[in-house]
Amino acid sequence: MGNIIEELYYGNLRPEENIVPQDSEYRSINKEITAYIEKFQEKLSEDDFKQLEVLFDMMDQVHSIHSKEAFASGFKIGTLIMIESGYSS
Repeated sequence: MGNIIEELYYGNLRPEENIVPQDSEYRSINKEITAYIEKFQEKLSEDDFKQLEVLFDMMDQVHSIHSKEAFASGFKIGTLIMIESGYSS
């Protein structure tokens, strides 16, 4: 990665793409979610499952918006901490 400001400007800095939680609970819950989705896909009609997928997509959008706001808030707090502590390069 080059100059961080340039990377940010060009949209090359995408931290959400590099986050892979190492928490074993995360992986376990993801496996359970997948199993539930597969069960619903087997039990529901094709139309009902498509509606469920729409719901999942909306939930993903809400989660993405929340994550974006949490990231921005954390970044602002980190910047304020650096300013308050007199950080200089």
